[in-house]
Amino acid sequence: MHNTDDHKAIRYLMKEMDPSEELEFEKQMREDEDLLIEVESLRATKKKLSALPDLNPPKEITNNIAQKAEEAAKQNAGYSYKSIFVRAAVAAALLASLTGGYLYYSSIPVETASTNIANSQTVEPWVDRNDILRYAGEEPNTSETAVHPDLLKSYEKLQLVSEPMGNTSSSNRVLLTGSSN
Repeated sequence: MHNTDDHKAIRYLMKEMDPSEELEFEKQMREDEDLLIEVESLRATKKKLSALPDLNPPKEITNNIAQKAEEAAKQNAGYSYKSIFVRAAVAAALLASLTGGYLYYSSIPVETASTNIANSQTVEPWVDRNDILRYAGEEPNTSETAVHPDLLKSYEKLQLVSEPMGNTSSSNRVLLTGSSN
């Protein structure tokens, strides 16, 4: 059959396509002569097959098929009980593991976990997307004992911007940016 989609031509002939898909396929047939030949060949084959008379199969074949279907249904019935048991066992194991995990993690003290996180990470000041920090206050007084040493170090890294971009209103604000390390 054609290399685009082997079943599209059959679906088109059997009228199994929705209208939009049918219009698209007809457009493909107008553009591709090989596809049109293939569809017409399948149409002729379908016409020949529909002209054949309907025959009833022999009784022994239908009985044999019905017997095999009953045997398969009996086998599947046995598997359904087994599958229910397996599903219940999997659900119980999942429930037990989730409960155990919850109990394990809920027994960890919150203070211990938060102090471990705080000790393992260094806190860095926030900088906006343009790496510009706008400061409109006064410089901190270094003689005060309340100022944290890390805060003083962060002020030392700031540099004055010579040509500010963006809002250039005339005010007494100072525009600072982080150093380029």
